[in-house]
Amino acid sequence: MKTSYSANHYKGLKPLVEGYLRRQLCCVLCFSLSSFLFPLSSFAFADVPADWPLPSEMTFDAVDFTPPEPTVTELSNGITVYIAEDRSLPLINGVAYFKASSLYDPADKVGLASLTATMLREGGAGALSPNEMDIKLETLAASIEASADLNLASVGFSSLTETIDEVLPLWVDTMRSPTFDERRLEVERGGILEGIRRENDDPSTIAAREFLFRLAEGHPSGYYATVDTISAITRDDLIAFHETYYQPRDMTIAITGDFDTQEMLAKIESALGNWEGQVVDYPEIPELNLNPTPKVYLAPKDLEQSVIFVGQPSVLTYSPEYNDLAVANDILGGGGFSSRLFLEIRTKRGLAYSTGSGITSGYSFPGLFYATASTRADRTAETVGLLISEVQRFQESGVSDAELERSRNSIVNSSLFRFTNIAAITQRAARVQLLGLEAGYYERFLERVQNISKEEGQAVAQQQLRPEEFVIMVVGDPAKFDAPLDQFGEVVTIELE
Repeated sequence: MKTSYSANHYKGLKPLVEGYLRRQLCCVLCFSLSSFLFPLSSFAFADVPADWPLPSEMTFDAVDFTPPEPTVTELSNGITVYIAEDRSLPLINGVAYFKASSLYDPADKVGLASLTATMLREGGAGALSPNEMDIKLETLAASIEASADLNLASVGFSSLTETIDEVLPLWVDTMRSPTFDERRLEVERGGILEGIRRENDDPSTIAAREFLFRLAEGHPSGYYATVDTISAITRDDLIAFHETYYQPRDMTIAITGDFDTQEMLAKIESALGNWEGQVVDYPEIPELNLNPTPKVYLAPKDLEQSVIFVGQPSVLTYSPEYNDLAVANDILGGGGFSSRLFLEIRTKRGLAYSTGSGITSGYSFPGLFYATASTRADRTAETVGLLISEVQRFQESGVSDAELERSRNSIVNSSLFRFTNIAAITQRAARVQLLGLEAGYYERFLERVQNISKEEGQAVAQQQLRPEEFVIMVVGDPAKFDAPLDQFGEVVTIELE
C-alpha cells in the first residue's frame, strides 16, 4: 500500500532529534578518545592491579544529597516569586515562565508560539527599537532571552549586580510591551524558513519528525512548523498571541544571584506589582490517542544507512508509572553503553553505530517511548526485529540485581546535576508550580527510583510497553534492505517533499 503525505503540520521533534544526535556524538567522542589513548595503554596503565574490577562490574553507592530550597513569596498582584541569594559572583539571573506553549498554535500557523517568544526579544520593546535594544544590552553586559516549547514559554535575563536597576525595566518591557518590529520579523522568519527547507537533507530529522507525527496524529504535540505555516504568521498574530497568553495571572518568576533578598523583592514588586492582566481562556487540547494503529512507515531515501524508530505513546511524566518506566528504559536502552540494546545490537552484533531508547516528557499529555538505531541498509529488517525483540525479552526475562542497582544509582547520581547550582534549583521550582506539579516533585521521583524493585521494573514494562503495537518508522533505501518490512505490518510509504 502506498499513501502520499505532505510535510504539513509538524512540530516538537527537537528534543527527540537532539537526544538521538547526542547519543551519536557521545559514540564519536568515546571512540575518538579510545583511538587516541590506546597507544598509551602499554605504559600508562602497566601498573593497574590485576584484581581490579572491569568498568562494567563496578558499583557505586547512591549519593545522599539534600538541595537547598529557595524562598517563595507573592507579589501584590499574585505573581509567585522563587528567590535565592548566591553571592559567589556579582551576577543576577532571572526568568519568568508563562503557559504560552506551542500546544496553543493554530493548526494553520504552527510555530506561532515559538516565533512570538523569539520576537519578544528580537523585535524591540518599550521605547527601544530592535537595534537600540541590542546596543543597550551589550553596553550593560546583559542579556535577555525568550523561548517556548510544548510545556511553557520563558523570558529570562542575566545582569551584573551593578546594572540590575537598568536591566530590570528592559526585561519587564520585553514581557509586557514588545513592539514586534516588522522588519526584524522578516529577518527571523527567513532564518526559520531556511532551516525548514534543509530538514529533508537529514535522515535523522526526517525519521524523528515523521515518527512523532504518526504517534501523535491529531494532537498538537505532533505538529511541526512548515514553510506554509511559518509564512502564514503575521505581525498581528504575534500581537494577539502575546496579549492572550503572556498574562501575570499564569506566571511564575525565579530570581537568583548577588543581592539582598528583601531589597530584590522590593525591586521586583516595583517593576511588576502593578501588572494586573486578565484571566486566560486556554483552548481545549484534544486527547492523545494512546493506541495508534501499528504500521510501518517508510520514507524512501537513497542512503547507505537506515534510520529506525519504533515506539508508542507512553505515560504522563508526573504519573507514578513514569518513575518505574524511567528505570526500565534506562536498563533497556537509555543507559548508554551498558544498556541491553547497546550491548545486543552494537557490541554483540555490530549492527548499529548508535542505538538506544528514551521517554519524551509530557505533563498535560502523555509522552512517548521510543527505541532507535542507525544501521547499514542491508541490515535494516534485522535491526527492526531486534529493537522489538529486545523489548519482548525484557518483559519475559525481567531485571537482574546488577542491572537494577546500576540503573538506580545511575539515574539518581546523574539527576544530581539538576541541582548543581541554586539558579537551576530555583528555576525548577518555579516551573514545577506553573506545570501544576506538587512541590518536591523531583525529590519524590528520586526517592521512588531508589526504592523500585525488580518486580516493579518488569511489571511496568509489561503494562506500559506493547511491542506488538509499535509504530515503526524507517528512513532508507528499500532496494538495499535485507528483507521486506511488511513482515512487521502494513507498510505505508511517505513521499517527502
